Amino acid sequence: MAVDKEKKQAYNEELSQLKQKVEEVKKKIVGLEAQKENKNLNIIRASSLYIDLITIYCAMTDLSLILLGYKNETYLDIGRKSLYKAIITLVGIVSNFIDMPLGENYEILQELQDLSDEERLKMMRKIGYAISLLEDRYGKASKWKWSFVEIEGRYATVAKNLFDFRSYQQKNDPRIEGFDARNDYLVLVKDLLNRVSKRYREKYELTDHLADDMKKAIDYLRALKRVYILFSEATQAQNMTKQIELWSQKFEVDMKAKEKSLKQKNRDSLRKKGS
Repeated sequence: MAVDKEKKQAYNEELSQLKQKVEEVKKKIVGLEAQKENKNLNIIRASSLYIDLITIYCAMTDLSLILLGYKNETYLDIGRKSLYKAIITLVGIVSNFIDMPLGENYEILQELQDLSDEERLKMMRKIGYAISLLEDRYGKASKWKWSFVEIEGRYATVAKNLFDFRSYQQKNDPRIEGFDARNDYLVLVKDLLNRVSKRYREKYELTDHLADDMKKAIDYLRALKRVYILFSEATQAQNMTKQIELWSQKFEVDMKAKEKSLKQKNRDSLRKKGS
C-alpha cells in the first residue's frame, strides 16, 4: 500500500524525536549503572528507566499505525526486551522465590532504605502499566500471549519481595509519613498474587497442562496466604487454604490421568510393534 509522502515525512520527523528521547533515557541508565556507591539502589532506579523506554517504543508503534497504516512490531519487540531486562534485573536483587518467608530478604531491603515507599509503589505501578500496554499493542492473537503470564508472574514476585513487611508492621500508623503509599503497595501485592495465580491456572487449563504452570499457580496462592497470616486476616487465610487444597487435588487427579494415558499409549505402541 502506497504511503502519502507528507505522512511519511511526518512519521520520520516524529520518529526521530522519539528516538532522541530513547537515547536520553539510555544515557541516564548508563550513568546510574556506572555508579559504585549504593549499587543495588542505582540498579533498581536504572530498571525503572528501562520501563520508561517501553512507553516510548509503544508510541513508535502507534505512530506507524496512525501515519503509515500498519503495525510495526519491531519496536514492540524491543520494548518487550526492555521489560524483561528491567524485571530480571530486579529479580536478581530481591530474589525470584515466590513463596519464601516474608522477612527472608530483610537484610537486602535494609540496603534499600533510601528507596522511599512512594518510589517503590510508583515503580511497581509503572511496570504493571507497561505490561498492559505491551499486551494491548500485541493483541489477543499474539504468539506472545502466554509469555506475558510468566512476565506478570515475575512482576508479582518482585513486587512482593521488594515490599518491606517488617517496616510496614512497624510503621502501620496513619500519622507516620508514607502510610498511604505503603498501604496502597500492600493492596497491590495482594491483588497481583491473586491475579497471577489465576493466570497461571488459566494457562495450565488452556494450553498443554504443564505441571510447572499449576505448581506456580499454587505457589502464588501460598504466598498470598502468608501475607494474610502475617496480618491476622484469618478469614482470607482460611479461604486460601481451601483454594490451595482444591487446586492441589485437581492437579493430583490430572497428573494421575496423564500418567495413565501415557502408559496406555506406550502399551498401544508396543502392541503395534509386536504385530
